[in-house]
Amino acid sequence: MVYIEGRFAVRMMDAMLAAELRQITPERVRKWHAELTADKGADQAAKSYRLLRAILTTAARDGVIAKNPCVIKGAGIEHAVERPMLDTPTVLALADAITPRLRCLVLLAGFVTLRPGELLGLERRDIDLLHGTVTVQRQVHEITGQGRIFTAPKTEAGERTLALPGAIREALTDHLAAYVAPEADEPMFTRPSGLPLRRSDLSNAWKDACAAVGPKGVHPHDLRHHAGTMMAHKPDVTLKELMAAMGHASPAAALRYQHATEKRNRELADFMDEVITAAGRAPKAKIRAISS
Repeated sequence: MVYIEGRFAVRMMDAMLAAELRQITPERVRKWHAELTADKGADQAAKSYRLLRAILTTAARDGVIAKNPCVIKGAGIEHAVERPMLDTPTVLALADAITPRLRCLVLLAGFVTLRPGELLGLERRDIDLLHGTVTVQRQVHEITGQGRIFTAPKTEAGERTLALPGAIREALTDHLAAYVAPEADEPMFTRPSGLPLRRSDLSNAWKDACAAVGPKGVHPHDLRHHAGTMMAHKPDVTLKELMAAMGHASPAAALRYQHATEKRNRELADFMDEVITAAGRAPKAKIRAISS
């Protein structure tokens, strides 16, 4: 069966798709689902089950099979566990502890709400230091057998321009000078060799930073959760404004969320500056020159 990572299929063929559709029985589906759950975990099994169910629903509708054999109650539902909540001093400590060339990645995730895939997709042209904004236009996924793939943001509302807190803007100024080549389409975050950063690189650097600072069981995506939670604490912030900043919306709702005004966007950024200041210090980039 093809199983899903995020929104994308990663090839993993087994007897399920090799079989004739008519040979896929409820018993066979239950056995496959149990094995996949044990091997890949409940969330991965739920994603895969939804895909199989959709395929077989189409087959049943087209008369290829009599009825859909995917009858396991609740098998397609993911039960997300509550993620640990990072506080602002810990986010800043992680930014200090991680390798300097990824410092701004932590800051953008932790105070500007960018997803890991969006961060890996950032290019120099997406940072507007004059107006103090970052524009999310793409994200990066790594697909087995295909490598690094650019796609549109996760939702239509995910394509957005966000105001930068002043402290983050300052750190990005130094980051661009030290780590990013001058061409407009150069990636914002790279390996020391200058090649684009891979998820494995981020994962390894993140583990080292967490080991130095102390939080256990936290993922890079938890930085975005911190940013969203802090924004939600701003007095009088509306749901539409928060959803616009986070890039969370169904296609039907995206237009409503995109109408958050530039002024309110700036106020959110200024509030994040207050959060950073209240933690006792502003982030200062540790600079290493780009090797020639």
